[in-house]
Amino acid sequence: MPFDQTLVPWIIAAVLLVALIVVAVVLRARARRAVAAAKAAADEQARAAREQHEALAAAHDDALARTAAEHAHERDALGAERQAALTEAKQARDLVAAGLKWEATSRDDIADACRQLGVDAVLLTNVVFVPVATSASSRFVAQVDHVLLSETGVMVIENKGWNGIVFDGLAPSSVFPAFAGLFDESTMTPPFALQVVKDSPTVLTVRTHLGRDAPASQVRRQAQRLSDRVQAEVGARVWFDTCVFYSHRDATVFATERDATDGGAATAIVSHRSQLAGVVRELTSRPTKKLSQARVTDLAALFASYGADVLRFGAYAQEARVTSAASAREVPAQEVPAQEARVVPAAEASVESDASGESGESVASGGSGESVESTPDAPAPSAPDALRPDATA
Repeated sequence: MPFDQTLVPWIIAAVLLVALIVVAVVLRARARRAVAAAKAAADEQARAAREQHEALAAAHDDALARTAAEHAHERDALGAERQAALTEAKQARDLVAAGLKWEATSRDDIADACRQLGVDAVLLTNVVFVPVATSASSRFVAQVDHVLLSETGVMVIENKGWNGIVFDGLAPSSVFPAFAGLFDESTMTPPFALQVVKDSPTVLTVRTHLGRDAPASQVRRQAQRLSDRVQAEVGARVWFDTCVFYSHRDATVFATERDATDGGAATAIVSHRSQLAGVVRELTSRPTKKLSQARVTDLAALFASYGADVLRFGAYAQEARVTSAASAREVPAQEVPAQEARVVPAAEASVESDASGESGESVASGGSGESVESTPDAPAPSAPDALRPDATA
């Protein structure tokens, strides 16, 4: 049967139509795959962005929590420091308010010696300060009875208002052989002090102060603390001589003239006010000056800022301005006696850190940065050497 030539166009058209259909199906499949791939990529990007956002949010929350915890810790620490400062200030105010009452007699005796000798000096009484070695968790204030400043030397004087019979550095049997059987002198290794008080017609009370509790050891520690405070405050090392003064009018004192049992410079022991002039003369008549007049003035202003009572003699009596614990106060020249000027600091005086100093012949080895320990003077009350919450008598 002959091939019908008229079918050729139709066959070609059918083939082309099939080809078009195949191409369309392939393109549509590719398009669907491309859309699916694009959607998968978009989903992946969205998931990654969501995870990143969640991670950032978690990190932000953690940072906020840490910051809040740090702020709470800082707030608690500042609160504790503020409370410690308030307690410290109250202790200082109590010492400043009450201390001068106990040291008034000894202050007047020292002042009389200065006037008698006509020295150029400054006497500061009841110096209250925070020792350098104080930790934040165990803060306390120290109290020095008297500081005598001059260009030829500076001295810390510890007042002991003990009555009765007092032995300082001398065994009772060396003074009264009959006392050999009354006391256990085997424990009395210098430095030591022994006080015998008649509490009633039939009762004698014996108080012993051995080692660190001995007055000579106490004053050397206090001088070292004050020396360290001065150095921390003004950056200069000043060495302090030391002295123990038994000031009670009814006391009978038997003592060595000097105690050097802790090593280093000796501590003068004054058993009666008549001996004060000799100690003051020795301090103020040395041939070599250790401090300038400006340094003495600066130290006097520093100690006055700690609430100390100030008496000025000789050349220093003419100074018009004295720094008190709260502010500088001017004293008119016409109100100042020729040989003495006195300033009583404001009652609200606050106590801050002191400075460190040492005196050429004084307490280099005797003191240490130990905690202040209060050894009350009995029976006559005396301002405590220091206050701290856990102090024991």
